[in-house]
Amino acid sequence: MKRLLATLLLSCAALAQAAEVRFDSHYFFQSEQVMAEKKIDLQQLVRYSRKVQWQVWNTMKKVKLPPSAGYLVLAVRADGEVASWLDMGPAVHAYYEHQILAAAQKVQALDVAQGVLVYAIKMSIDTPVHTRKPLPAPPDWDEAKKKMGDPDNIEELVLSVWPE
Repeated sequence: MKRLLATLLLSCAALAQAAEVRFDSHYFFQSEQVMAEKKIDLQQLVRYSRKVQWQVWNTMKKVKLPPSAGYLVLAVRADGEVASWLDMGPAVHAYYEHQILAAAQKVQALDVAQGVLVYAIKMSIDTPVHTRKPLPAPPDWDEAKKKMGDPDNIEELVLSVWPE
């Protein structure tokens, strides 16, 4: 009985230490017209986004992190490959950042007819307050923008920083 009680108390303590990951609104880097040209099915996009959120939440549910807020940025290529970046302040420890990005990339991609679909989801960890930053800008994107001829071309930008 004592062992059962001790196990139960440890389980409750572990749950109290879990990171509370919250998601909010989406930011689309491309217009509705561009998304229509890519033949993005909005219902499929909603299901995909929810699966990504659940996968990230599930990955982080047993972790304790300092409060942070920002964006999870996702890019889906027509070949089904997915890349993701975090734009969080303060930055999430590199180990946990890798876990979050890997979790997001585990979800099977939605269908994209051509090019790259790029969007972001507001995300907060251990804080109910989401970022007030209006535009996602992952740190490694700034350097890439400086090297580009057209820094407003989101597909070119994403492809230039796509992790190999």
